[in-house]
Amino acid sequence: MSEHSNPSKVVVLGGGYAGTLAANRLRTRADVDITLVNPRPEFVDRIRLHQFVAGTGDAAVDYATLLGEGVRLAVDSATRIDTVARTVRLTSGRALDYDYVIYAVGSTGVTPPSVAGAAELAFPIAEFESARRLRARLD
Repeated sequence: MSEHSNPSKVVVLGGGYAGTLAANRLRTRADVDITLVNPRPEFVDRIRLHQFVAGTGDAAVDYATLLGEGVRLAVDSATRIDTVARTVRLTSGRALDYDYVIYAVGSTGVTPPSVAGAAELAFPIAEFESARRLRARLD
């Protein structure tokens, strides 16, 4: 990071494993100002989604218990990274200035079209929203 007197503004896009770890690691530095952008107010522990669907465990944890002091959470989604203006535009209309962006939006589960009937009958659980739908269906 630069050595000027103003802290470097770091915007972390994505609050999964990589984004949360990056934000928490950076907070140990006095010369950074960190904002984590995530579309939901809780961290989703994806490797626990099968337990959530089965009703045997939780898969979501409030960020207040995970993010260290000095990391701000913006519950929002990025719509555009403007590299000329050095801003990240959010769905809410807000813009975050940045010196550095960490792009850690993760992956999504996709039902392969080559598997006959999967799109109509399968319930993917790679994402929290689809796991919620399956849990509701099982209930």
